Amino acid sequence: MFKTLGILFVLFTGSLLAQQSEGFIKTAFNALQSGDNKSAVENYTKSIEIKGTYAPAYYGRGLANYHLKQYDTALKDFNKTLDLDPNHFESFYSIGIILTHKKDYQGAIKNLSNSISLASSYPEAYYARGNAYYYLKNWERALQDYNKSISLLPSYGLPYYSRAVAHKMLGHYSDALKDFDKYLEINGNKDNLQKEVERLIKEIEESSKD
Repeated sequence: MFKTLGILFVLFTGSLLAQQSEGFIKTAFNALQSGDNKSAVENYTKSIEIKGTYAPAYYGRGLANYHLKQYDTALKDFNKTLDLDPNHFESFYSIGIILTHKKDYQGAIKNLSNSISLASSYPEAYYARGNAYYYLKNWERALQDYNKSISLLPSYGLPYYSRAVAHKMLGHYSDALKDFDKYLEINGNKDNLQKEVERLIKEIEESSKD
């Protein structure tokens, strides 16, 4: 009888803790969605303290830490996510983004390539990897990734801007102008890039007169 009661107590306690963990996860997710990243970190941490093997909790906390610009802490969370779930392509992508911020472009390319190998239809990953190649001044390789990103999601504006800049660096002025125009058509000034785009267009037009 006492053994049975003990088992029931363990099951009840485990169920209660699971409910608490789930509650913290929901609160953290809602905080993350609303931009309250500090609250998201706190609640994901509470969930992790109860259930330390749930990969999405580490990933969510990593995103919150990323938005708080706590890049090294975010990297730890994304790497922990991958320890628990090696096929978590979003974590490879997120690590790639952080390494790009840290100017470790080769490391970024490696992680973004891992993300792409797990999710080959992920336009953001191709765009991000294209940026890493761009920063390495590998314009041709950057163009390939921007092309792929656009082919997967033609309404995704930023790759048009980046592809235009790469075309400009390669002297492909006609292609650059087309992409700048397409970017403005899709995004307008959503990214606060309109003035920069207009400046680059003017620069190309003036250089074409020479």
